[in-house]
Amino acid sequence: MDQEQSPSITDKKRQSIRFGEFLAALDALDTEDLANALFSSQEIGIPLGRTLVVRGLLTNEDLGKLLEFHGLYRRGLVDFDQIREAFSIAKRNSLNVKEALEALGCPVDEIESVRLGELLLAAGITDVEQLNSALSLQELCGLPLGRVLCIHMNVKEPLVEEALNLQRSIRQREISYPEAVDKLKFMLLNLESENISPIIDIDLRDLLVAGKICSDRDLEPAINFAVANNLPLEQVLGSFDWIDATLVSAVLGLSKLIESGYINAHEAVHFLVNRDSVNTEEQESINLHKFLLACGYLSPEDVNELTKLMVTRAVDFCQIIGFPLSKSTTKEEFKNAMLQCFESDTQMADVLIKMFNADDLVITHARNMVDLVRIGGASLEQAILSFASLRRDVSKFSKAR
Repeated sequence: MDQEQSPSITDKKRQSIRFGEFLAALDALDTEDLANALFSSQEIGIPLGRTLVVRGLLTNEDLGKLLEFHGLYRRGLVDFDQIREAFSIAKRNSLNVKEALEALGCPVDEIESVRLGELLLAAGITDVEQLNSALSLQELCGLPLGRVLCIHMNVKEPLVEEALNLQRSIRQREISYPEAVDKLKFMLLNLESENISPIIDIDLRDLLVAGKICSDRDLEPAINFAVANNLPLEQVLGSFDWIDATLVSAVLGLSKLIESGYINAHEAVHFLVNRDSVNTEEQESINLHKFLLACGYLSPEDVNELTKLMVTRAVDFCQIIGFPLSKSTTKEEFKNAMLQCFESDTQMADVLIKMFNADDLVITHARNMVDLVRIGGASLEQAILSFASLRRDVSKFSKAR
């Protein structure tokens, strides 16, 4: 390759700079907050940007601007010092990236700012009501808007992927905005229609039987007891030794995803029948504590407060988790009991509900989602979005009361 064609060392550095490195160099966040977010992001396996949003360290709007600035820097269109000043101007005056750079007097001929939602609306792929609902969920869970639309709103993934590609092409001046809208409209019209299966009303019992986890005959005593005592079937099954309570929790979570339209009943049953062949190695590291942090339901400050509660209300805490506290209990033994609580979903759930006044319905759903992710029945994105949707519904119900 000729010397003139080889990218310079500076260009290579620009192109390879990661988003976390970019934020650190930009001083966009407190160093300790960024380091903690990076650790959580790597440990749980979710994007850094989403971690920053759910922790309240960045708004979705600021994240979008920073990602756009990151892309401009990597392509060598804007110098780093200009980006630093432009981001400050954008935040201070509520400007988009292009407007902030123009205010600095930077050349912006190659920059065209366009939002994904705006593009999808113009092409008729989504409507205002659906987009606003997706944006409210995005604010709560921090997932990219495209993922929210695909998972929760059932917008076809190829359309969103093409819209994202066209969004990048518009910004790089490879295509005009009207041309991009026409391309999306044409794709929407010519996308092969799929045979959409009707939504089947399938409950926990149906899934347990159809998924070959147990038979109707096995379930009969539990169903009778649940009906006679007006108790949920899953609660009764949790007291039986012959069935795995964690699996019941996961199946209940699966039924919620069917109800929300994330997957259909046929897919759910097929997964349950073949679940032993699913590789769950990557999902096994997730637990309730990590999941609630990833969802933004718990913040690092909440965890510190919870830890203080465990110490100041040691008797209550030990009674909840079943730890035999006595005068002979050492500090090390108590510390280990606290650490074990954060690792145990059952103990963590009980402590959150009984000591931290967490909503039982919300925590139960979180446990269902964690158990489902662990057995490979849902992606972490699906679980986070389902949890965000339930939190929003619970919040609306509480405000209406």
